[in-house]
Amino acid sequence: MLDYKLLEALDMVARAGSFDGAARRLHLTQSAVSQRIRQLEEKLGCVLLSRDPVGPTSEGERLLAHVRRVQLLEAELAFETSAPDAWRSVAIGVNADSLAVGLVAAIAPALAKHRILLDCVIDDEAYTLESLRRGAVIGCIASEAAPVSGCAVRPLGVLDYLPVATSGFAAQYFGAGLSAQALAAAPAAVFAHRDSLHRRWLREAHGLAEGSYPAHVIPESNALFAAALAGVAYAVVPRAQAAAALASGELVGLGDATLAVPLFWHHWAKQSPVAEQIAAALVEFAAGHFNP
Repeated sequence: MLDYKLLEALDMVARAGSFDGAARRLHLTQSAVSQRIRQLEEKLGCVLLSRDPVGPTSEGERLLAHVRRVQLLEAELAFETSAPDAWRSVAIGVNADSLAVGLVAAIAPALAKHRILLDCVIDDEAYTLESLRRGAVIGCIASEAAPVSGCAVRPLGVLDYLPVATSGFAAQYFGAGLSAQALAAAPAAVFAHRDSLHRRWLREAHGLAEGSYPAHVIPESNALFAAALAGVAYAVVPRAQAAAALASGELVGLGDATLAVPLFWHHWAKQSPVAEQIAAALVEFAAGHFNP
């Protein structure tokens, strides 16, 4: 059996991204953390962390996925055996746009009823599955339909997106239409450097490769939407998020372009009662906010 203290050191170095950061969190010296990692590597006979830059190797990732699943199982056991009035923290992987269109408010009754504290691990919907593979969350919302090994998947529905801008921005950059030439000159607001949705649309619909157009990188959905409202960029946003601004005339849709993104709830095949409660609340949320 592996020493839990050694596994804890590996997990903390991976999370902190440095031995020094892990040492501060564990209230140990940096040399003590390094020694624990060496002991674990010697016991297993493989390198678990690369040193420059600091990060888990493929063997380290596999071990960490196991460690974090065990941690989540322990947390769920503590959840189920704790006092009825105790608050419990549960980690889920979620795309930022689901939060922007009201996920937390929609599942608030379930959170309050079961005294659940959400720990949201936020990423683009094309990448949230990584947090489930690493064992960092009990489930995640993702655009990938195929389940991860040992997991199950439930369809949630389709989230519709459209490109929007202020009328002034649209007149300045898209007066002659939404052409590849116009898009190559107009500043975009993208969620991240790897914003797959926006970049895929530009590549597939207009033949624009990454780097061939100007883009503000704004990794927060409401701030990205605010950039479009401020007239500094156009953005591809959920239709539900833009509905009020489109109705008031603050924003206009750019052409007839729309993007339909199917979303799915991925979770471990064997769910605990608390995970099932969260899944049920998410399915109910999706029914009111996503298209079938």
